[in-house]
Amino acid sequence: MIKTNWIAGLLAIALFGNAQYQGWSLFDREAAASSTRAAGSGSRSYHK
Repeated sequence: MIKTNWIAGLLAIALFGNAQYQGWSLFDREAAASSTRAAGSGSRSYHK
């Protein structure tokens, strides 16, 4: 069972790394949304 989890984790990391290498990003949409939100905030500062 533990060996299966290791294999599944390594495959997921390999898939994600390959996608990043090819230029595809999971977080493009969120990054674009946060940059437009920060640019349109005017005099207000964004604090998380």
